[in-house]
Amino acid sequence: MKKWKKTLLVASGILLSSMAFAGNEQSQADSEFPIPSGFESSFKEVNGVKLHYVIGGEGPLLVMVHGFAQSWYEWHQLMPKLAEDYQVIAMDLPGLGLSEPLDSTYTGQDVSPYIHSLAKTFSPDDKFNVIAHDIGGWVTYPMLAQHQNDIDKVALLETIVPSDLIYTFPAYTPQGESTAWHFSFFSAKNELAESLISGNEDKFFKHFILEHAENKNAFSDELFGMYAESYKKPQTLNAAFEYYRALPESVIQNDNLSENNLLKMPILTISGNGQGSLGATQFNQMKEYANDVQGHVLESCGHWLMEECPVQVEDLVIDFFNKK
Repeated sequence: MKKWKKTLLVASGILLSSMAFAGNEQSQADSEFPIPSGFESSFKEVNGVKLHYVIGGEGPLLVMVHGFAQSWYEWHQLMPKLAEDYQVIAMDLPGLGLSEPLDSTYTGQDVSPYIHSLAKTFSPDDKFNVIAHDIGGWVTYPMLAQHQNDIDKVALLETIVPSDLIYTFPAYTPQGESTAWHFSFFSAKNELAESLISGNEDKFFKHFILEHAENKNAFSDELFGMYAESYKKPQTLNAAFEYYRALPESVIQNDNLSENNLLKMPILTISGNGQGSLGATQFNQMKEYANDVQGHVLESCGHWLMEECPVQVEDLVIDFFNKK
């Protein structure tokens, strides 16, 4: 009898261990990238679309919105520090990472309701904060303009409000390749970009990232590989380019949204001054859309601020959000 009980206890222990291991594996399977300590990967259906996000920390809500060629993971170095004072949600944009694609187009006004609804799920009664980079800023602007009373502070990294300004970006320069050449290519009809890049994602994303970087040593082959793998999903590659194809319509929408509607919340802009960066362009443009803007241009930084200049960005962002 004792031997039988011992055998049953051992078997139960093995079963429980297997279940725990399987649960841990499932948790890891819920994200394409390593999850920072203290955070967990999760999904939530928002307006009929399943969105992926990584969440951790306690306090006022801070939503992090990534840019093209990346995912929520671009924020992984900053997330633990912010989580000391905030509930942090780093989301995958609709169609990118592990978030489901939209049935609609990807204009700012198409996408921003998903960001807003996700945020209000976690902060229904209180204001929330936002930090966005690159195309994350494009699709965040309509939310800022339409829901000013819901948002406390905003940090914008290497991004602009889609406007006629984008039509002044050069497609070709005396140095050859322009850092803005991709705007037209990604926007080409009949999914031309998808057909040419599909199967060559590793080469393309490594080239794209490095050509927009001043500090090229900030990137590892492992990081290139993770981002390329994420964008190898056909629906992800297509959605990524749809954000660019929607730009002309976003420009028209933003013209209407911004008329007699200056943003009132405090806004921080951070850009680089190196290869692939916006320099002072971001700050100068944002002053046309908001009345409380502070701007910083970081020396020796390109477009990928979180990888190239993480310490400087962390100091500026934390000081901005924590200042009363």
